[in-house]
Amino acid sequence: MARVAYNRDSFNMCLCGGCPVNRASACVRELEEALAPHAEAIEKEGLMPPPETMPGIYCAVGISYCGDLSGRLKCLCPACPLLMREGLGKSYYCLLGSAEEVG
Repeated sequence: MARVAYNRDSFNMCLCGGCPVNRASACVRELEEALAPHAEAIEKEGLMPPPETMPGIYCAVGISYCGDLSGRLKCLCPACPLLMREGLGKSYYCLLGSAEEVG
């Protein structure tokens, strides 16, 4: 089964941040606001926040911790360079689980 690494390289390729599914979520906005004060240090040191605080890169971390994501909104997964690089064929990892979990 496919496994996407949870690292800066994967994060930098990820489109979840601009995805309509993510953008419509109040919970995602709260997570982003909580991470904002740490963004410079995270970027400068190449760190990754704990997966449960990450609003994105769902093909690596799995189902979102946010319960307000809508599967009725258009997902960006099919156009994601990370999914293309990894040879993944699914979408809505935020709702279904990581690439390792759903294939």
